[in-house]
Order: sequence, then C-alpha cells, then structure tokens
Amino acid sequence: MVQGTGLVAGGPLRRYLRATTIEDVSAVCWRTFVTGWKGVALFGGGSAVFFLQLLHPVVLFKWPAVNVVAGLAAGLCLPWLTLIAIFRVGRWWSKAIALAAVIPLLVYSAAFLLGFCIAADADDQFADLDWKGTHVRFYRTDYGAISDWGVVIRQERLLLPGLVMVRRLDVFSTCFALKAEGTDRGIKVNDPRSECSDLHAGSREYRLKPFLYF
Repeated sequence: MVQGTGLVAGGPLRRYLRATTIEDVSAVCWRTFVTGWKGVALFGGGSAVFFLQLLHPVVLFKWPAVNVVAGLAAGLCLPWLTLIAIFRVGRWWSKAIALAAVIPLLVYSAAFLLGFCIAADADDQFADLDWKGTHVRFYRTDYGAISDWGVVIRQERLLLPGLVMVRRLDVFSTCFALKAEGTDRGIKVNDPRSECSDLHAGSREYRLKPFLYF
C-alpha cells in the first residue's frame, strides 16, 4: 500500500477500511457515490429509463414473477431516491423542491401501487409462433372493469440466460384472439372471427428481423 496518496490518506478507501459494520459500509457508500448531483443523475436517470422501459419494454426477465417484483421495486423506490438525492444537494432551493414534492410523490406511489397490482396478472399468453430463432408471442390483456379485452404482440429473443430482448409489434385495445402464420419476411395476422375492432382490414402483415431491431 502506497502511503501519502489521496486514495489512502483521505479518500474513500480509508473510510471503507474504517467501516466495521454493515450500517457503516452502507453509509460510506452513500456518502461516496450518491452525494449531490451524482445521486440526482443516478436515480433520476434510472427513473427515466424505468418509465421508458415500462411504456416500451426492450429487455425483460424470462420469468414474469421476477419482472413484477423488479418493476414494483423500481417504480416505488427510484422516484423517492431521486427526491432524497435532490434534498442532499444541500442548497435551500433543493430542499424546498424536495419538501414540496413529498405529497405529490405520495399520491404517485399510491396510484402506481394500485395500477401495478391491477396490471400484474393482466397478461396471459395464448399463442407462440417461431420465426428464425425468435418467438412471436401473443398476450391477452384483461384489466377488469376499466377496459375491454386486448391483445399485445411481441417479438422476443433470448439475449442472455434469464434475459429476453423484446420488440413490441402491435397493441389491439379491443380484441380477444388472433390467428397468425409465418412468412419469409415476418408474420401475417388474421382475424377470422371478427373479434378485433381495431383490425379493420381483417389481416395485417409485420416484417420482422432476426435480431428484432436489426
């Protein structure tokens, strides 16, 4: 160990070495990496990525239950951690912003928890079509009394063990079932029973790519 460097004499490493309990280590990590604007950028950026992922999923876990737990934890924790990071900037205006945002964030947390509980079991896969190493899966959505049946079409490919890359192809808000067949360029979706009011032409074709986006 080299003496006289900032890394040892007064830097994070000396604080880590002096930390003797889990609480001390967590406090050191918070002070070192989540201080001021670094924390705002970290948690604020994480919140933005989460909500983009929620609206247009790109990567999901292979297991639906893990997606539910991870989504619930991220949706509830990231905004609050962002608020705490803003408060810890230490300026009077940052503290004022953080305090003013507490009540709206409480309302958001309650609404998010309610909506997430309704949507957690809403997707029910009813069809799976193989296409050049990928899977085109059809999910029936049911949000109870607040909406009609719907269908979501996604192309999925295994990215890593346990992780799936996802491309959302289409969403039908008033639909119960669809029939699909593979083609050289993608898939063709039909509505033989006229159960999808959004599919006015009766059929629709989708051009697919082996790696979803390229």
